Parts: sequence; C-alpha cells; structure tokens
Amino acid sequence: MKKTDKIISIVLLIILSFAAGYFAGYKYPPFNISSSASSNDHTLFIQTVNTIENNFYKNVSEETLIKGMVDSLNDPYTSFMNPDETKALNEEISGTYAGVGVVIQNNEKSHLPQIVTVFPSSPAEKAGLKKGDLIENADGKDLIRLNLDEVSLIIKGKVGTKVHLTIIRGTETLTFDIERAQIDIPLTEIKYYENDIIGYLKINMFSDGLATNVSKALKELKDKNVKGVIIDLRDNPGGLLSECQSVAGNFMNSGVLLWTKDKNGKEQPLDFTGKKLNLPIVVLVNGGTASASEIFTGALKYYKEGIIIGEKTFGKGVIQQIFNLPGDYTVKITIEEYLLPDKSLINGKGIEPDINIENDLNKPDVDFQLEKAIDVLKSEIK
Repeated sequence: MKKTDKIISIVLLIILSFAAGYFAGYKYPPFNISSSASSNDHTLFIQTVNTIENNFYKNVSEETLIKGMVDSLNDPYTSFMNPDETKALNEEISGTYAGVGVVIQNNEKSHLPQIVTVFPSSPAEKAGLKKGDLIENADGKDLIRLNLDEVSLIIKGKVGTKVHLTIIRGTETLTFDIERAQIDIPLTEIKYYENDIIGYLKINMFSDGLATNVSKALKELKDKNVKGVIIDLRDNPGGLLSECQSVAGNFMNSGVLLWTKDKNGKEQPLDFTGKKLNLPIVVLVNGGTASASEIFTGALKYYKEGIIIGEKTFGKGVIQQIFNLPGDYTVKITIEEYLLPDKSLINGKGIEPDINIENDLNKPDVDFQLEKAIDVLKSEIK
C-alpha cells in the first residue's frame, strides 16, 4: 500500500467509523474498526493530502497530518494517539503504570501541570512532592502549555529509571530526582472519624475493578457499624462508565444514571440497578472532580441520597469512544454529550455543591471541606 493510500485509509476510518458505546471518559475495551471505509466521496480531501505530500517543502509524516486534522476539531477530549500514547492510556485505565505516583491537572493561570494528588507510599511522596506543586520542567523539557497526555508521557518511564523535575512551590523553585516505580493506584482509601461512627471513603479513579473494591469497603464500614459515610471524590478525574454504573448501585435504588445525546439530538437513558445504602451520605467535590465522578455526584444529588460539599466540579459532560487503528494506533473521539438524570447539561458548567466551601491554599494542613462534612454528618446522625 502506498504511503498516501495508507494515510487516506486511516484518516477516512477516523472520519467515517463511529459506533455506539458509552464512556464517561472512555468506553473500554476499544472498538475495533473495520477497514471498509470508502474514499469515493472524498475527492477534495484525497487530492489535498496528495498535494501536500508531493509539494510541501518539508517531509510530512502521516502521524503529523492525522494529528493536525484531529486537533483542528478543537475538542480537548478527541485525540489521535501513537502506540506509546495508547499504551499509556491503557495503563491509566487499568490503574497500574510505571511513574512517580501523582495526579496532575492544568493550572489555568500558569499553564503548567499542577499536582492535585500524591499517592500514599509512592516515589513522589517519599521524595517530598506535595499537592499544589507546579511542575515546570521534566528531564530538561519545559512543560508550559503542554497537554496532560504529553506531560504524562514525559514523566512516566521504565521502572528503575529517574526523572528530573523542576517544581515551583509558592515562591520557591525546587528540583527533585525521583526514581520511577510500578504504581498501583489505590482505587479507594478508608478512614474513620468521631470515634469510628463516621466512615470516610476516598475514591481516586473509576478504573477497572472499582465497583468490587467499593463493595468490599462498604462491607467493612458496615461491619464497623458506622452511622454515616463521607464519599471523597475530590480530584477524581473519572474513568469507566461501567464502573460508575456498578458503584452507583451500592448507594441508590435503581434508576436513570444519565441521558446520552448524540449529534442528531437523540436522547437515550442509561440505567443502573441498585439498592440505597440507608445511611446519611456526604460527598466531597472540587474543581478536579470530573467525568464519571461528576456523573456519580449528579445522580446522588438528583436522587437526594447525598449532600454535596466543596467547590463546583470540573464540568466534563461529554462521552468518548476509543477506536483501534492499524499499527497499535488509536483515536479517542467525543461521540456524545451526557445529561444528568434531570436532563441538565454540565459540560463547561460543572455541578454546584449544596454547601459551597473552599480550602485555604495558605493553610494546606487544614481541610475545611472535610471538617464541614463531619459536622454535617454529626448533625444528621443526631
């Protein structure tokens, strides 16, 4: 197959091959694309590709052409991924990867990646990285204005290798040499407050296996005879919709989890099956609460099964489908938007908490949101 034909084949597959499937971040496993796409109706497109390939004064790779086309859609969640990027995405979904053990998000003011979570016992925690740190540089590469996928690929690497990070912390600039290790993301963390009458359940990601993990955690909380539960979804970037469905069933009676809306305006409900917890619930959220964690939050709020405390959530209200392409490439495409059970839109808007309270960045050791959650549950229990 000629190089031009290969480019056209892959690009047309991206344009033409959409399939039904849900992902509150992703549908997993990826959808395998048929190679039957026809180019008969795309003469202008094909001639343009040929003209660029044959006449541009520099060599242009097929990857560059495809990335440029996908980037022109101006959708932050649609991306063409090479084999390394595809591997990194699969690792993220599985909850296991080689790196330093942090969750990052973009800082809008500095345009740098900012650490929002440092996993317990990770190389990052042992080295002294902290929530709120800005990562300015990694292995000599400036990270300003890079997307999070690009940053992640730079920081991740083989187990036993080191990454050199330049960190901005307040007015200080610090450097760290951190040895990468195998990171098993702790899907949940459990704590107890107020003489063990309040259970605390931190959900870090909606990765594969979370629902089983949550069921076990709730059994432990019930065995402890807790009188109320705090669900902490702060800085949870989302994950698999199938896990979100199953987790919701641990807390609420069966119902509609969300509505999907395609480009033609067609709306369809996505249901879940479950039974309510029958305990007072408080949910902690912030600007890092996104995607599947917003769906879960929205359902708890709609069915009045939890009091939402914290800050407005991120506002990711669209669904992606992953498509496999030749040569271990993939493309992640936004195929639908989702609506909460009351059919309200959250994309770009987020979910407002019932009780709005912010943590003070100048007092990182005081968790005002958690303290408020404990106070609210104490009043509910009494």
